[in-house]
Amino acid sequence: MLIDLHVHSYLSRDCPLDPKAVLARAESFGLDGVAFTESNTQDGCDELFDLQRTTKLKVFVGLELATDKGQYLCFFEKPDRAPEPVQLWGSNREKAWSADECLPRLKALGAAIVAARPYDKDLGFPANDYVKTLKLLSAVEVYNPKVRMGANELALEASESMKLPGVAGSDARASLDEIGYAATLFKKPVNTQVELVKALLGTDYVPVQMGALPHLRRPGEAKQEEQQRKKKKKRRWPR
Repeated sequence: MLIDLHVHSYLSRDCPLDPKAVLARAESFGLDGVAFTESNTQDGCDELFDLQRTTKLKVFVGLELATDKGQYLCFFEKPDRAPEPVQLWGSNREKAWSADECLPRLKALGAAIVAARPYDKDLGFPANDYVKTLKLLSAVEVYNPKVRMGANELALEASESMKLPGVAGSDARASLDEIGYAATLFKKPVNTQVELVKALLGTDYVPVQMGALPHLRRPGEAKQEEQQRKKKKKRRWPR
């Protein structure tokens, strides 16, 4: 089954996408399911699950948690019973939630946790190599079409070094045109939210890029190029 594990709708702040239109667009690209991962909330999951009656696609719900050390896709077997992050840790408007505090708590509540775009420098607080210290991850998002290819390659290298499976998702937020460029292929049927969480806790899935193929580089090359860029930034030229 081909499932986009990272999609937003108007239930996320600053996102205009109608979830019905998202599902229709995903179906037109041959996807079998969509996981709506709203920003820092699962409020509205009942509305999303109700859409199952209107589509052939399987509808899943998670959340994308923003912390002081990266963003994480979190999936619960029963999203409607999971506490909202703001209920657990209060507002994050003035201070970002602590990854060291949040992630173990969500794991204890039964979440399957996926590191999302860990090396994306455009994020306010990217995870970077902190992701390699986490023992509670189920997977790493190794392909996100909205992220620079070098950052995706670093994520892939991290997942391989951690011996974790990789996933892919469109991260659609601004336009329906962003759908159809990435998904995750599950080797066994995933028909319910419970089955999705159990599948993510396993290893029987692979990331899939849809559309044009990227320029592929040798393993470790992305890390070397990142180190070279850092050296260039530090270099001072004579006046």
